[in-house]
Amino acid sequence: MLLEGCTNKTSTVLAYPNWVSTTSTIPGFSYPGGKKAFPVLRWMRPFFSFFGSKWRVANYYPVPTHSTIIEPFAGSAGYSLRYPNHQIHLYDADPIICGVWDYLIHVSPEEINRLPLVFSHVDDLDLCPEAKALIGFWLNKGTVQPSKTPSKWMRDYQARQPGCTYWSAAVKERIASQVSHIRHWTISHASYTDIPDHGLCHKATWFIDPPYEVAGRAYRFHDINYPDLGDWCRSRSGQVIVCENAGAAWLPFVSFRTIKGLEGNRGGKRSEEVIWTNDESPTLSAVVPACVRQPSSQTDTLSL
Repeated sequence: MLLEGCTNKTSTVLAYPNWVSTTSTIPGFSYPGGKKAFPVLRWMRPFFSFFGSKWRVANYYPVPTHSTIIEPFAGSAGYSLRYPNHQIHLYDADPIICGVWDYLIHVSPEEINRLPLVFSHVDDLDLCPEAKALIGFWLNKGTVQPSKTPSKWMRDYQARQPGCTYWSAAVKERIASQVSHIRHWTISHASYTDIPDHGLCHKATWFIDPPYEVAGRAYRFHDINYPDLGDWCRSRSGQVIVCENAGAAWLPFVSFRTIKGLEGNRGGKRSEEVIWTNDESPTLSAVVPACVRQPSSQTDTLSL
């Protein structure tokens, strides 16, 4: 995806931290004019905060080996945000999540910029339900459903350090600058059991981050038969990456990373993350282009 209005592309792009001038071969990218360096959108920041988001650690999971990425438990789509130029297909059983993503895929930057900043209760706003939900996810951190009023954490934090942590002008600017780049994404309201396999002719990268068997009870839709989910994961065509907590046994998981969850302004509990991948997922260090990875500590923050 080229940066619109960019005349001196290489020098202009380097002013933006999430754009890069590259010749690396990344699945799903089209290279006009051969292998000359040109700008691509290498990642986007979260459109909303959600419990269990993988955005900060997504660059440590195996990179996609196919041009299509499927997230059956979309949430805030932290993995797909790292590879926005791919063909992204999001699914979720939660209609609120689906409504927010449908709104973001179709909304104009101008409408985002018109969203109000000052209010006492979201339901008092003359907005569509999806816009209210988007704002509500920014009123508290790492929640499973939108809040109705600004949290105490938000009020205290914004009084000290305004920025992109909670709903603000900076958040609106971020969202407005990114919505035009997800027009090719899709969102579907569906259980994972209803998602068709793309088959051998149309393999995809499946990033499967379900509500965890033990720690995922907070989600609105968490009733899952995990042995059946394990069989379903094994049956997918293409590259399969599955996330869980240490102790889960419905797939032969291996240790991945220690992640610190958000629990108010003072931080939260640490989560021992595990991972299962099929034979199509190569080791991360062997395939990640330098332009895609970002430095991070061994302990990362889970929710954004």
